Amino acid sequence: MTSPRIGVLCNQQDGDGGTFSQRQIVNQSYLQCLESVGATPLLIPHLADERVLELLELCHGLLVTGGADFDPRSYGRPPHAGLGSVVPRRDHLDRVAIGELLQRPEMPMLGICRGIQAINVVAGGTLIQDVPSEVPGALKHSQSAPGWYGTHDIDIAEDSILAEILGARRVAVNSYHHQAVDDVAPGFRAVAHSGDGVVEAIERSDAAFCLGLQCHPELMAPRDGRFMRIFSDFVDACR
Repeated sequence: MTSPRIGVLCNQQDGDGGTFSQRQIVNQSYLQCLESVGATPLLIPHLADERVLELLELCHGLLVTGGADFDPRSYGRPPHAGLGSVVPRRDHLDRVAIGELLQRPEMPMLGICRGIQAINVVAGGTLIQDVPSEVPGALKHSQSAPGWYGTHDIDIAEDSILAEILGARRVAVNSYHHQAVDDVAPGFRAVAHSGDGVVEAIERSDAAFCLGLQCHPELMAPRDGRFMRIFSDFVDACR
């Protein structure tokens, strides 16, 4: 059987040296997890919209990767003082690719870190722009511990896809973000929260597989098989 092809959205880096300093990159850990569960990653860079859609036609699923902050003006809010860097090219790539999959719920989609935020925004939701300054009693969501180590717990809804995959209602996760889902997009629901109330996962019930995670399972998976099951179940849904 041909391995499922998973579209992986490239992150954008705009340096100070003009065209020659622009980079489109993907962290190797995403690719290693997909390959280890039998998938073939297909990188999708920022191109003309029609080229992006042509690449999606070759794919059986989409992985929305991490990256910079999403421009809050795109969801109707002014920039907060704690907003980090924004990359308009990445915002546009996400809007094209995620927008296409929202119209094709039969095609599985997995979002990680910025990925959960981008899915939520493109589907009509909003974001907390800076968790440390906007969430009372916020936990430390930007850890100094190794990436494979879980630094805070999340509580997971019993009737969620995520609880079924992990086989648990509470797990420790890693944390590398300062933004988070605020208003959950129509058609989605929040299925996991950290102790300070921050949304840690969202799901779309009417899709074949549509899961957004605030943690980075690709960093935990090599040491904890529960997190590798996120990738294996996603790829199985793409077959």
